[in-house]
Amino acid sequence: MESYTKFAVRGATTILLISIIAAILGYVVRVLLARNLSVEEFGLFYAVFAFVGIFGIFKSLGFDRALAKFIPEFVHKKKSSMIKNCIMYSAFIQLLTNSVVIIVLYILSDFLAANYFKYDEAGILLKVLAVAFFIDSFVQTLKFAFQGFKKPVYFSGIDVIRGLLLISIIIIGLKLNYGVLSPAYAYVIASAIITVLFSVILVKKVFPDFLKSKFSFNKKLIKRLFKYGIHVISISVGVVILGSTDIVMLTYFTDLKAVALYSVALPTARALRNFILPIAAVLLPLTSELWAKNNKKILIAGMESLYKYSIIMIIPLALVMLSFTDLLIQILYGKDYLSASTSMKILAVGMIFAVLSVINSNFFAGIGKPQIYSKIIYFGAALNFVLNLILIPVIGIIGAAISTASSYFIIMALTFKDVRKYIKLSFPIGIWARTVLAGAIFTLLIWALKRVLSLNIWAETAIILVISGIIYAAMLFLFRIIDIREVKDLYRRIVK
Repeated sequence: MESYTKFAVRGATTILLISIIAAILGYVVRVLLARNLSVEEFGLFYAVFAFVGIFGIFKSLGFDRALAKFIPEFVHKKKSSMIKNCIMYSAFIQLLTNSVVIIVLYILSDFLAANYFKYDEAGILLKVLAVAFFIDSFVQTLKFAFQGFKKPVYFSGIDVIRGLLLISIIIIGLKLNYGVLSPAYAYVIASAIITVLFSVILVKKVFPDFLKSKFSFNKKLIKRLFKYGIHVISISVGVVILGSTDIVMLTYFTDLKAVALYSVALPTARALRNFILPIAAVLLPLTSELWAKNNKKILIAGMESLYKYSIIMIIPLALVMLSFTDLLIQILYGKDYLSASTSMKILAVGMIFAVLSVINSNFFAGIGKPQIYSKIIYFGAALNFVLNLILIPVIGIIGAAISTASSYFIIMALTFKDVRKYIKLSFPIGIWARTVLAGAIFTLLIWALKRVLSLNIWAETAIILVISGIIYAAMLFLFRIIDIREVKDLYRRIVK
């Protein structure tokens, strides 16, 4: 148990720290664009980005994500040739499907620019971003290979390198007056550099037997990968529809300004997931290994702890975002984007549900049952589509936010129900309830301190967060959500 806890905590901590850096860099990209492009140009770029992203869901047929499931299995069985086959099959499928996607987008680009985006520069943006997504598909293959090999530094480090490259190239592009095309070219160049760099790392450091291992056509393995991948791609389709439908429908029903505002609200709220996704990334290969060994006792204990600590972490983070939404938007994007405030608050609450859904998703993927989550995510995506269709024409971006948050809640509830069909775990309902109570007190304290204090905005915010944070931590012990013995036991498992 100690070794699994150590791997999970250390792996998740590593990914978390690197992911925070990557997330910061990602928001620097958005801030750069928001500060240097007009609101309409900012909205145009992310409208096109979301549209191309929908095409991108079919680019791998799930073979890339299957690597995170099958590599741990073949590492355990010491079958290097099978690992190489998995990676090569994924790369070949990416090449084939992406070629089709890029041709389709090139053919339709001018028509879509005139009739859907209604903006002349949308055509060239579509073409350039199609190339970027083509190259980036191989980056995704590398990421999931690193995840399968349990190499969290490389898995999450790709996003840090990507962020640094994007920032550097966008700054150069803006100075050279490429305008809205700057980020598009940046994504192409960054993806190409990352593909070359991390391919070398994979072959030379992580999987040195790659060149020595024999590559062969294994029909049975391809069927296994396809069977697993087709369900995973179903999940990806649902996730992308759930994440992109808002932008696509806002583009159709409203205008590029509304798209720009929502392109600030949704990604900023999604930043909350960055604190939990590292844990989920470690969960998938770990679940796969424990399930293969039929070690359900450790798996159940791990899942129960994960539910507990995820809520303890995400509740205060969501409430801080909800309490300081206007300040966050103004600092990052400027006054022109303050109209996104209400939507961001709704989405911040929705991310609490999304976090728990992601954990359950990785559990199903780890036990080789991704089709369970795919059915649920499709239902959630369909619900999101219907709600968007009803609410966006009436209340715009607020309707989009309500639709997404509601869909995340339904997905969370349905995944909880199905998890218990495979492992007999107990959901920490009492702990969750006490955590929500602690969070409510935490929020009231923030609002009270904001009324009482009148200082420099930075000093005031820092003091409020420190005081309320200390009180929240104290309430965790006071309400018996966690105790000293539990903390000591966890520490012992990690350091030994």
